[in-house]
Amino acid sequence: MTKRIGVKAVMAAAMVAVAAGGCSGGASAKAALPAPDATQTSNALGVKAIAPATKLEANVMQATGQLRSKQEATLSARASGPLTRVLVKVGDKVKKGQVLAQLDTDTLHIAVEQAAAARSAAAALLDGATIDVERARKLATSGSLAQSGLDKAEVGFRQAQAQAAQASAAYKNAQQMLKDASIVAPFDGVITARNKNVGDMVNTSTNIFGIVDTEGLEVRVLVPEAIIDRIQQGTVAQGTLNPSGARFEVKVANLGAVIDPQSRTVEVLADVVPGKSEATLRPGALVELDFSAVAGEAAGDQGLFLPAQAVSSKGQQGFVWVVQDGKVQRRDVKVQRVLPGYVRVVEGLSSQEQVVADASLPMKDGTAVRVVQ
Repeated sequence: MTKRIGVKAVMAAAMVAVAAGGCSGGASAKAALPAPDATQTSNALGVKAIAPATKLEANVMQATGQLRSKQEATLSARASGPLTRVLVKVGDKVKKGQVLAQLDTDTLHIAVEQAAAARSAAAALLDGATIDVERARKLATSGSLAQSGLDKAEVGFRQAQAQAAQASAAYKNAQQMLKDASIVAPFDGVITARNKNVGDMVNTSTNIFGIVDTEGLEVRVLVPEAIIDRIQQGTVAQGTLNPSGARFEVKVANLGAVIDPQSRTVEVLADVVPGKSEATLRPGALVELDFSAVAGEAAGDQGLFLPAQAVSSKGQQGFVWVVQDGKVQRRDVKVQRVLPGYVRVVEGLSSQEQVVADASLPMKDGTAVRVVQ
């Protein structure tokens, strides 16, 4: 029994020794392997690299604008009283001069009749005064009437003239008040709002209808100052209706006189060309105007183009960070600003080279970088 135990003890000790030796040997082997040099990779600055474009994209000059009507109005009554008729609803097309609603006119008709009667009476008095003054003038000429009698006839004639003029004006005023009891369309258009119904009391400050001219449309758009000098009255641009994508055509009608100091843009108004739309255009819709034809003229057909953010420049002089073999190299370049957000590289760069997309990143010659998407 004692021998067997001793053998087992020796074997166990041997196994422990082998195991210990194996562990020691493994650790030594691992320590002997060269560790990968990850310092440079982990410390490299992640950058996006781009190559210069040889031609600007077609959509480089698109601006968002809004369709609006050249004519729109809020209509109110020119008199006070209850509405007795409302003849249109929202969405109705109306013609200039068409009656849209009417106030109570019973008392106004009476006023017109009274004014007409007063005018007739004043006219009759004037006729009598005219006869009297003509007779008095003849008698005074022949010496049969004293001067005082002639003066009295002249005064009566002038009073009759004034009364006739006053009565005529009162009659015209009564007619105008009757006319003002009707709310009419000031131009051809579409009713966009109806705020009152039959029986409602209205006055000169009550908004009753909204109306817009849907035929005469224009687009208001803010155009960057970099190309505003390329746009003139009559410049044609393509428009796209959001979100349908329907296309239409506009012609520039007016260019703003000032540049907004915050956005560096100029307001441009462009008329929608009739018959050049693929869909119905409605005031208030958002649209995209494409001035790429103008942009192409401004930028030229050839050259190397970079986003302005990729170049650190002052005037025509600047520099870019060229990516080469995992490092960046500062490269002086000569640039020309052609469009908002884009520059043409005139000197110092080739089309095959890659540059850092953001020149403002903290870099210097030899900074390690890794290109990321």
